[in-house]
Amino acid sequence: MRTVTAIEVLTANLPFRFSFGHALAERSETTNVYVRLTLDDGSVGFGEGVPREYVTGETLEAATSALTGRYGPALVGGEVASLEDVSRAIDEATADEKELAPSARCALELALLDAAGHAFGRPAADALEPERASVVHYDAVIPFTSPKKLVAVALAVRALGMRQVKVKVGDDAEHDDRTLRLLRGLLGRRVDLRVDANCAWTDAEQAIRAIERLRRHRISAVEQPLPGQDFEGMCRVTAETPELIIADESLRTPDEARALASERGCDAFNIRVSKCGGLLRSMEIARIAREHGLVNVVGAQVGESGILSAAGRHLAAAIRDPRYVEGSAGRLLLKEDLTEENVLPGRRGRATPFAGPGLGVHVREDLLRARGRVEAVLEASPVRAA
Repeated sequence: MRTVTAIEVLTANLPFRFSFGHALAERSETTNVYVRLTLDDGSVGFGEGVPREYVTGETLEAATSALTGRYGPALVGGEVASLEDVSRAIDEATADEKELAPSARCALELALLDAAGHAFGRPAADALEPERASVVHYDAVIPFTSPKKLVAVALAVRALGMRQVKVKVGDDAEHDDRTLRLLRGLLGRRVDLRVDANCAWTDAEQAIRAIERLRRHRISAVEQPLPGQDFEGMCRVTAETPELIIADESLRTPDEARALASERGCDAFNIRVSKCGGLLRSMEIARIAREHGLVNVVGAQVGESGILSAAGRHLAAAIRDPRYVEGSAGRLLLKEDLTEENVLPGRRGRATPFAGPGLGVHVREDLLRARGRVEAVLEASPVRAA
């Protein structure tokens, strides 16, 4: 039995090497929330969350407040008997969900999984599935950019031998058409080319017309064609288009996953660990997809450090057969990553899950503190920890 003796909540700003834009936002940096958690045997774990108000309604301030005011105080002084017991401990600590705070829950859960993994000498992925894939293959994701830069990116993707590419669309119809025509010409017929509208089209009618225009470029899938709350519209687009329709902003919780699956509001789930509240809930959503014959996609928030990248890779390995895997941009996007390990995948997007206890990565704590600030330090009282 191990006791949570201290929880430190931090926020940190991570600048990008280049701006990354899509239909909902453009950013050149990110400010994420972090948890440093200590157990009574000295084991330390780190967790990360990336709040995005336009995705989940959760601001950085709301995530920090949830951790310092509700979730952290409920967990500090608590006990975990095993790695599998982390699920129970986190569910109890976050039971007071006055409003959705998935990135806060994610940061706390990953920190406890990481610390418990070190304490019990097991990888955090053991809490997901006993059998996991030994290799994960990542896709390329292309943001809004100029034609000149688009050519450079496409040539780099081709040189790396990556066969699956996601392109952000929804800027305007002519621009989208030019982008896809250029990419198809540069990447060739065999590359799996899909698009992500990030809620850009206002209703089902407009989305269906837009997809019809883009079909000439042999797109395989369309991600989040409509605003996240337009459930009926998502059902109609899914029913009336042959392309794979992927839910992203519509999908944050297991309850939303069940509703989408039962009413066929999509053909696939884009599961992002931070957006969905951590690894354990993400795996629950993946199982819901499997039960209903839907496709799983492992996504990522723009600006994840190596902490969340490691978690996403563990999730993809546990799912074993995701159609697409995104993220792990690491030092390609970030000027400095927070992990000693280089999380970038290799040629053809190939990568192996991180080995070792916990999340399997080593956090550069000096850089985390240099980039951020401490929001709160919560410590167990001697009586409760005894």
